[in-house]
Amino acid sequence: MRLPSVDILADSLKNPRVAFTVATGTTYFFFSILSRRRSSSKALQKNEEGEEGEEGEEMGGGETTTLAALSSLLPSKTHRGLAIAARLFMVWPIKAILPLSAARFILAHSFFPQMRTPMPRIADTAFFLEAAFYVHYKIKKHYLINNPPSSKTYVYPEIDKQPAGSPQECLAKHLAQFSDALPECGEAELIGLKQKELEGWFTWGHGSKRRVARFSEIHREHVSRWMAFLFWDTELLNNPSLQQTLQPLIDPLVDQLEAWVGVEFDSGPEPADVKPIILNLDPLRAQHHPILHYVVTHLAAYTVGWAIFRLRGFERKTLNGQEYFHRKCRETDRSKCQKPLVFISGIGIGLVSYEKFISQLSADNRDILLFDLPEISLRWTPKLQHETHSPLETAQTVGEIVRGCVKGEKGAHAVAHSFGCVVIQWLLRLNTAPTPIASSVTMVDPVCFLLISPSVAQHFCYRQPKNFLDELVDYFVAREIGVNNALHRHFQWKINALDPNMLPEESAVILSELDSYVPSLHVERMLRKERPDVKVKVLKRMFHSEFQIKGEGFQTATTMSKLVDITKKSFVNLKELTTFNV
Repeated sequence: MRLPSVDILADSLKNPRVAFTVATGTTYFFFSILSRRRSSSKALQKNEEGEEGEEGEEMGGGETTTLAALSSLLPSKTHRGLAIAARLFMVWPIKAILPLSAARFILAHSFFPQMRTPMPRIADTAFFLEAAFYVHYKIKKHYLINNPPSSKTYVYPEIDKQPAGSPQECLAKHLAQFSDALPECGEAELIGLKQKELEGWFTWGHGSKRRVARFSEIHREHVSRWMAFLFWDTELLNNPSLQQTLQPLIDPLVDQLEAWVGVEFDSGPEPADVKPIILNLDPLRAQHHPILHYVVTHLAAYTVGWAIFRLRGFERKTLNGQEYFHRKCRETDRSKCQKPLVFISGIGIGLVSYEKFISQLSADNRDILLFDLPEISLRWTPKLQHETHSPLETAQTVGEIVRGCVKGEKGAHAVAHSFGCVVIQWLLRLNTAPTPIASSVTMVDPVCFLLISPSVAQHFCYRQPKNFLDELVDYFVAREIGVNNALHRHFQWKINALDPNMLPEESAVILSELDSYVPSLHVERMLRKERPDVKVKVLKRMFHSEFQIKGEGFQTATTMSKLVDITKKSFVNLKELTTFNV
């Protein structure tokens, strides 16, 4: 005897809409379970192209606020409890929008007609949009995984200027700068600090058992693979022809690193459980975000930002695919205009979050140019190939725009935050006479210093969330497909690592003492030794990006930017210098 419910289910599946819904929901569930099982397999772990991110390889990164300062005062158990609460009540409900919509549709149209809402067509339309959006996301991610950037795109002769020439000279320069960043201590303790830092570039294990490798577990072959990533953006594993070509170039670099660390690496067989962090070749860790996420981050934030800057006299323009806001100098006599102000935002929802900071730096007697990168601004594009401009394309386009506003030889004053500082250092590589792009620079929470340290790569891209804010940033920012693609497919170490000697004479660097991603105290020590003329200020008891919402930090960043945004002659006459300690 068949149960009535079986007949009802069979009749319901004859409806094309119900059948499509069941198929979509089953596919979603199947892929979710499959990705978790695949992440626990060691065999597939070695062939990581196409996998979902593992639970044990959670990403950190993004922007922090005062919540981080408050959470730092709580016990570790409370931290974990808040992280679980964030996952249960904020992250998972957003992730559940699609499966819950599918469940509502099936139940309302098959078993419980009373569940139909007063506006069933709107609810059904929302579900079909979410389902179609999910399918498009899966196609896009599959495309990005199977169509990585060509290695040829990593070669930019115009801006690929190593700080000291050859890879050996470049590595020596970065290691010397990192040595300057370490605190003064005994030789044995110094060697321990160097080994501890190097450990951060290597991981042991897979899945939930993944951890930072111990120095004794790191072999010479692991270091060779890491060097291949740093200087050639490639992977030696399972590529014998490439390894045969590059190994003679890599061996001197490994010897150089051994001399710096003070210990020789084990040259025995390479342990399979240890692997280096290879940012551009590690698997994408993007996760699906519903349409609601992009309604807020793309449509709402982008539209509100456009309206705010439009009311302030800015005009939105586009050159070579790069959007920017431009407000012209309002002086009738252009010769009286000061040098232009260029602002570049970091990872987040774009320029709208910096509106208050920008307004403090703006003036009527200058051109103002505002840039953000769409690939790190939580925006969605229907194109399969996500919009990610190369460093050369971005630098040339921004440089062309800035030089169109610069008069004479004064250049522009460039201000940037977080990842935006990487774009500034691209510009500095093209900062040639007779018309420099940037004659003065202000960097806030810069991620481009001391990239030889694993701090930025480890904490920003691989860290497991440990508190409430990390949990939110991990899903809503770090695992967004545009941000993930930009960091895991288009982040070239040798292009993004900034040599402090490239900074203009009038430069300021603002750091946050409790920054989770930038090794602020290390950067401060290094800059004071390498570039004592650069003005450095550490914001006490502040986290990454907290200067935007905390009065003291906001005022400090604004004041320091204004201090370097003038000629050297007038700088020494400012009364602010007598009360402002840099």
